[in-house]
Amino acid sequence: MTTEKTGNGNLSQRIATNSMLLFVRMLFITIINLYSVRFVLAGLGAIDYGIFNAVAGVVMMSSFLSGVMELSIQRFYSIALGKKDKRGMNEIFSLSLRILFVIAVVLLVLFETVGIWFLETKLNIPVERMGASRMCFQFAIFTFVISIMQIPFSSALFAHENMEGYALISTIDCLLKVFVAVLIGYVMIDSLVFYSGGLLLVAVIVFLMYSIYCSRTYEECKYRSVKNALLTRQLLSFSGWTMFGSIAKVCMIQGNTILLNIYFGPIVNVAFAISQQINNAFNALCNSMVLAMRPAMIQSYAGGDYKCLNQLFAVSNKFIYYVLLMVSLPMIAEMPTILHLWLGDSVTAQIVLFSRLIIIYVVCLAMNNPITTIIQASGHIKYYHLSVESVTLLCLPISWVLFKFGLTAEYVFVSLIGVCVLTHFIRLVCLRHYYSEFSISEYLFAFCLPALLITIAGGAFTYFVHSAIHSALLSLVVVFLAVPLVVGTLVYVVGLTAQERVAVLQMLRRMSKKFVK
Repeated sequence: MTTEKTGNGNLSQRIATNSMLLFVRMLFITIINLYSVRFVLAGLGAIDYGIFNAVAGVVMMSSFLSGVMELSIQRFYSIALGKKDKRGMNEIFSLSLRILFVIAVVLLVLFETVGIWFLETKLNIPVERMGASRMCFQFAIFTFVISIMQIPFSSALFAHENMEGYALISTIDCLLKVFVAVLIGYVMIDSLVFYSGGLLLVAVIVFLMYSIYCSRTYEECKYRSVKNALLTRQLLSFSGWTMFGSIAKVCMIQGNTILLNIYFGPIVNVAFAISQQINNAFNALCNSMVLAMRPAMIQSYAGGDYKCLNQLFAVSNKFIYYVLLMVSLPMIAEMPTILHLWLGDSVTAQIVLFSRLIIIYVVCLAMNNPITTIIQASGHIKYYHLSVESVTLLCLPISWVLFKFGLTAEYVFVSLIGVCVLTHFIRLVCLRHYYSEFSISEYLFAFCLPALLITIAGGAFTYFVHSAIHSALLSLVVVFLAVPLVVGTLVYVVGLTAQERVAVLQMLRRMSKKFVK
């Protein structure tokens, strides 16, 4: 019994340590990405920035396809790699490249017909900017097509766990986009056309880096004519219900982007687009934490070690929520100052409000990850996605009804947050149904109740500190130093079990030794 506890404890410590290190790494990349938005907004101006996000939003409505295919290809790569089946891996690469080429051609035809019609008749774009908007749309289409064709190569990197190669290429991608953003306004080309064209050029360069690196490093990343109807069906069928979930998530964001443009114009799109940058940043941080936990949870379920799985589930819930809480409370309190430092004098009250509300939404959404991981491990994804995403799809009609009744733009977040909270309870019911070892009452009393108390106490402390200091910069520094310390103390005392406290202390010792080395 002692050995088992120790083993599980060491597993939790290793996962928490790796997750925290990934979190810190992603934090630096996220800061660079967010800071580049300042250059984009300054170079394009509010109107063109809103137009860019609305026009690109039409194309990004199809981004669920790339995410679904990437997940499917990675899964089959990993299975073949585990069997050391090099021929099978080459078949997966070749078939996936062919499938994605067909998808890209179909999407290209749809965008060049239905997409252009929608752009010219439905989006709220000033007449004098329609020509530049058409060019931006064309660049966005080909940028998206190239990103689709990149998937078999990037999936090979993940399957081989080559994080060094991925980190190198993704860093270059990030820096090139910042370089394009900095150049806006310094070239004798329309800013909107230059920026969208620059992103296309970056996509081409990144695609070439992935394809050249993978084709030279991995034998399977060379296309050859393959006929395997069974594998083709398996690749496509695995994506089915996952695709349904992805469609719902894309509709929540990109669909609301288009609705805001139709009812309120491109200026409101600016506020929503900036809030989405924060959304993307928080999601990246959350994914970096989940990355180290997901494999261990799936392996524990497959091995029937439900005690370990329950422990990992509890640790992952607490780790995700409390780390995000320590970041969220200071950001919400100091949002006007942060946005001013980030974007300059172009910040409006609406941008501040949208940015605060999106953080609440992201934290709520992040708590779905541990639940979804266990459901995916169990294999019961069909009814899970059908139950959850059917409700998620209600977000768009709810937003439409709210706008139709004359409510203001910020009510889009009432729809987003409300649907997110509702689907979380549906996820809990599904988890209880498919995983009998899970207890909803234990989840509520062991995690939700302490988390609520810590949130209230941390929020009150944040408000007190923020209100007591009248200097904006001093308040920013003090809040970002004091709040995580106080919340972390509350979590240690109230939110963790005795065994988890020991694990945290050991994790901190490990991390301090690694940093010293």
